[in-house]
Parts: sequence; C-alpha cells; structure tokens
Amino acid sequence: MEELRGLETFETVQEMDNATNEALTYFDLKTSERDILLKLSQYSCKFVGVSYMKVRKLAQEVKLSERTVKRALKRLSELGIITRVKQLRPVRGGWGASITVINPSHCHIELAPRPEEETPEGTSSKGASSRNETIYFKAIKIIKELRQPEGFTLDYSYLEAYGVPAHFIGTVKPFINPEEAFSLWGKVQACWKRYAPDVTDILEPAIQAFKASVTAYKFKRIKRSFGAYFWGTLRGVFTVEQRKQLSASNLLGWNWLTGD
Repeated sequence: MEELRGLETFETVQEMDNATNEALTYFDLKTSERDILLKLSQYSCKFVGVSYMKVRKLAQEVKLSERTVKRALKRLSELGIITRVKQLRPVRGGWGASITVINPSHCHIELAPRPEEETPEGTSSKGASSRNETIYFKAIKIIKELRQPEGFTLDYSYLEAYGVPAHFIGTVKPFINPEEAFSLWGKVQACWKRYAPDVTDILEPAIQAFKASVTAYKFKRIKRSFGAYFWGTLRGVFTVEQRKQLSASNLLGWNWLTGD
C-alpha cells in the first residue's frame, strides 16, 4: 500500500482529471486509446493517478480484446501519458501485473501538441458519435432550406423549440450564431449519451465545457476547430460527472489490489 502511495502523481483527483483532459484534447488518440485512458482515470482515485487494474479486467470494462488493450497501453506509454510500472511477485518471484500511473501534463503535452480533430471522435462522419448528432445537423439543414420571408433572420427562439435550453442559449449567445449554438448542443447530447448516460443534469457540465473552451480560444490554445476542442472538453467533464454518479451509487466497488 505504501508503495502505491509513493507512486501517486497528483495531490487531488481534480488535478488528475485536468491532466487526462489535456491528453484527450491535444493528442490524436484512437477511440480505444481514449476509452482506456478514461477508464484508467476512473479506477485511479484511491491512490490518485495510480491504477492496479489488470489488462484482463480493463479489456472487460472497455469491451475490447486484451491484445487491443495492450497495444493501446503501449502507445499511451510511448506518448508519456501513462507509465507502466512492473511489479515483482514477492513470494513466487517473476513479474506480476503492472501498475499504471497517469502522468502530469508537463510529462507529455509539450512533447506532441496536436491540432484538434475535425470530427468529434477523430473518426469519419460515419462514427458512432456523428450518428448520434445526425438529428441535429439534419434540423439545421431543414432550417436553412426553409423558404424564408424577406428580411427574415433566424434567431435563438427557434432553437428553444428544438429543445435547446434557454440557459445554454444565454451563455453562448454573445459568442456564436444560432446555427453554431444548435450544432454545439448536438455535441452535448451525443457526448452525454456516450460518456455519461447515468448523469441527469447535463446543462451545467455543458456550460462549464463551453466556458472552458472560450477561455482556451481567448488564450489562443485552439489551433483549428472550436467544435472539436469543445467536444474534447465535454468528454472530460462528462467523464468526471459519470464517475461521481457511479461512486454515489456504489457501482465502482472493486478489489483495487487484484483489479477484480
């Protein structure tokens, strides 16, 4: 136990979450690599940043093959996002399961900053997250193709009719136009369904992610796409909220020594 405590890389879970979000935002990670990093962070709270999760258990949690998990862990290690610490068996000898340590941002972000991906998941438009957003983009297309009276201007009242919350509209209105706001709310819905299905309040996390993205834009940290950066920020915020929800429901109980 003292050995695990000695490997802690963060003082608080929030610091770990921030480092995880940085990695998700700046690196061109595959969906499997992102899911594995997020899952590791969920199981790295007892000793902050340190997980004793076995490959077999990790593969079961993210519903991937052990081979894929090992390949993803190898790449995350190469990027400096995580460190795999081999453990010697004290009785039988030989190497046991490795401990995974999530590294602080300064260990990896400076090595390979990247422009944000054009699509939310870094995949083609036929990816799962894009399919979830289809209804919103179709709605935008319909609005654009409507026969508009002379002098007509699309305003935010039309978005409320499609279920975009007034509070979200009030937050984004000074920065973006109605079509852009509608697109961002579509990302909120898609990201929520994928990463935080047990969370009931999605409005505050969405506003938090938008404000963080605006701040990043003001400090010129967004190289290409505001929408992609917003998605990455959303993913991090929703992952934290999902973990809080599961913790409150006692659904994260597991044997941290064995990973079972």
